[in-house]
Amino acid sequence: MAGYSSNNWQQGGEHEQQSRSLRHDSNFVGFITLSQTILLQVIFIILVYVLKLIGMIESVNQNYYGLGNTGFLILYGVAYTIGMGLPAPIVALIAGRRINPFSRIKIREQRKLGFHFVILALLAGLSICILANFAASYILYFLENIGLKRPAMPDYMEKNYVSLIINIVVFALLPAIFEEMVYRGYILRTLRPYGDFFAVLVSSILFALMHGNILQIPFAFLVGLACGYLAVKTGHIWIAVILHFLNNFMSTLLSYAGLYLTTEQNQKMILIVFSLIGMIGLVAIVILYAMGDPIIRRQQSHPQQMASSRLAGSLLLAPAMIASLVIFLLLTVVNTLFGGTA
Repeated sequence: MAGYSSNNWQQGGEHEQQSRSLRHDSNFVGFITLSQTILLQVIFIILVYVLKLIGMIESVNQNYYGLGNTGFLILYGVAYTIGMGLPAPIVALIAGRRINPFSRIKIREQRKLGFHFVILALLAGLSICILANFAASYILYFLENIGLKRPAMPDYMEKNYVSLIINIVVFALLPAIFEEMVYRGYILRTLRPYGDFFAVLVSSILFALMHGNILQIPFAFLVGLACGYLAVKTGHIWIAVILHFLNNFMSTLLSYAGLYLTTEQNQKMILIVFSLIGMIGLVAIVILYAMGDPIIRRQQSHPQQMASSRLAGSLLLAPAMIASLVIFLLLTVVNTLFGGTA
């Protein structure tokens, strides 16, 4: 009996230590997302007024601030690069954490990734993104039926190749690099000691909330799950980067092609493209399963040593995490109530 009590006491002490460690790591993650959110909101305004001071912008009330579509997109890309790219490395430096976000993640079965595996994994991931798109559409349809407005999404695409290239860089390349760097490179890696499932889930939730509008949150959450799953299964962040890029690249190309089509033709094109890629991706999943590949085959993940309720409680007791979640939710509410279309 005494031995049993001693073991319980020891286990309780270990869990308390893990809880403190998780709160510490959650504060680190919270400071990253909080500083990133604030900087993203502020840096664009600062850059606009700097350009106004040096005479490149005559009035902030003009359409695209008088910069035109191309100039505005370049300005947005610069602001996004600063706002998304700087906070995580700076917070890590201040916290004394040496993290290389693009280095290999330790997994149970380290291996070289063959070209055929990468292609199959990406096709499988794209099929998940397609399914996520359909799922998100149904969620949005339900939300609209209960009175929530669909937030207005600005369209910066024009009928020229320069506009297409800039849109690809700003909306496909930059998010793939910087968002994966932050959410899979820093956040998922930080939370992984508490279990792969926990790390993938929390990083995906934060990734979704970062988008700040009800139109993108459901889809971004599901895509985040796919990217996180690939990262922890392969040990390579860059596969998640490529998947993220391909998903956004596909969306950008479809938007550009839609400029030359009627609404009905555009809807048919999207349905055909999504169906083809979805079916090819499902075939890739079947092939990976038939090969007994670790990406499909169930393996023992990084150990989760605390109960899920204790993990969630420790996460939500971190002040920086609480502040970050509050900011995320406030931005989402504001964008939903005041940024929607009838």
